[in-house]
Amino acid sequence: MINKKFKLFSNCFAVKGINRGIIIDFQRKNYYTVPNQIVDLLDEYSGKEIYSLFSDFNNDKPILKKYIRFFLSNELIIVNNDISQYPAISTNFERPYSIDTLTLDSNLDKSILKNFLEMKIDGLGVSNLRMINEVFNLQEIIETLKFIDKSRIKSVVLYLKYAVGLETELIKLQNKFPRIVEVVFYDAKEIPNNSKFIYEQKSLEEVLAMKIRNHDDFTMELSNFNESLKYNFAYNRTLFIDSFGNIKRYITDESIFGNLNTHDLNKIVQNNEIIDFWEISRDKINVCKDCEFRYICPDGSVPLKTTQDKYYTSSQNCSYSPYSNKWS
Repeated sequence: MINKKFKLFSNCFAVKGINRGIIIDFQRKNYYTVPNQIVDLLDEYSGKEIYSLFSDFNNDKPILKKYIRFFLSNELIIVNNDISQYPAISTNFERPYSIDTLTLDSNLDKSILKNFLEMKIDGLGVSNLRMINEVFNLQEIIETLKFIDKSRIKSVVLYLKYAVGLETELIKLQNKFPRIVEVVFYDAKEIPNNSKFIYEQKSLEEVLAMKIRNHDDFTMELSNFNESLKYNFAYNRTLFIDSFGNIKRYITDESIFGNLNTHDLNKIVQNNEIIDFWEISRDKINVCKDCEFRYICPDGSVPLKTTQDKYYTSSQNCSYSPYSNKWS
């Protein structure tokens, strides 16, 4: 076997952090922590014979054998005489439309909302719609959902300010409109034992910031990984529209880039300030750039420009430290 060549399977990727690295297996939606030196060796010796690795690191053979066995047992590496049969998967990220996810306040003027959802939203390519409803009004929600009945929107997430006794009506609503994939209550004073919905004691702003709590929040999809290599996964190709129709990058954004009633969103998304914001990947954010999980992390902390260096800072502290490798 040592005369055969090796490399990671095409669906597996290695990422270095400041203290350690990980190998991500997107097919099995799992990851494994490894020393950074192992990531370096996988990168440097990929496509070469195992013998050359053992020859160059003769004193470390026992450790290298241990990792080779580990990689083989978890089907992370290919060992073959001809590894050209296993080409790499492209990490390019391309989408044909301007916007993937749109968050809007349902208190927007109904005539403006109807015109936008029925006539314009498909031209933007929006596939995910997030609707904010501070006051629960079943008929208004139904009316709004009917506006997108013939659209190409794939999923709808409802954000509702918590009130007691809404669950029965919401279950009926989900049965009637299967595009509702999630219902999130914010400002919940209590957490009912109901697995059908998400209850958050946090404010709406905090909920939309999507602070990760543990490793279960990671997104183990290759397309998300590819997007995160170049863009900010939480905000790329997303916009927020408030109850006045103002177009923003996110809910707490102090900048306004136009109004839904008077501006064309296809032109708004060509604004350099919006594009630059979308392109603030985790490699450009302090702390995040040192984290081994940066390409699978959906955390929605807003990147803020600093005057001290070329890197950004996060609007909220993360629950994970790449320096101690511990969760708080």
